[in-house]
Amino acid sequence: MPPVRAVRTIWIVAGLILGFAVVLAGPAILVWQEYLAYPLNENSFQVEFQSMRYEAGGLVFRYTIHNLTPRVARFQSSLTEVRALQPKDRPSVGFPNVRLPFEVPPHGSHVIEVRLQLPGRSANPSGDLFDEQTRRLLQAPASAASPASPTLPDFSLQDALVDLNGFVVEDEVNGLRLVLPRGW
Repeated sequence: MPPVRAVRTIWIVAGLILGFAVVLAGPAILVWQEYLAYPLNENSFQVEFQSMRYEAGGLVFRYTIHNLTPRVARFQSSLTEVRALQPKDRPSVGFPNVRLPFEVPPHGSHVIEVRLQLPGRSANPSGDLFDEQTRRLLQAPASAASPASPTLPDFSLQDALVDLNGFVVEDEVNGLRLVLPRGW
């Protein structure tokens, strides 16, 4: 039979180990929930198309993004890329951009606007849709246009909307990817 002191020492050591395990379990669970249990991916967000409007040389698409996780989603300006979803064999429908940085709070929502700058259409500071050279071409009579003069690009707003299937807002460094679906 072991001496009483040895048994008591074993119980004390076991109690201390159990106590340390209980104390460290709380922070371990918090770290697990914050960083490992809820990875941010496409399934972490619910995206709703709200509206579309035309503004000086571009289309503005409004979306509401709902974060379904207990983690904040931060899209930083230097790491985030915005692309238009469209068939690869078609010409570019435009140049999308989003005001960055933005963040979607945990279990919250955020409204973003994606501005699609249309090709061949540029807004100058006065708010006019066309630059001076294009305006002169539009105002000139048909006989005044020479074959050497530049012409307006062949662009159709309807074709752009048919080819456009939505947008992707992606931060590859942090593993964040939002697919903004077509809603028009």
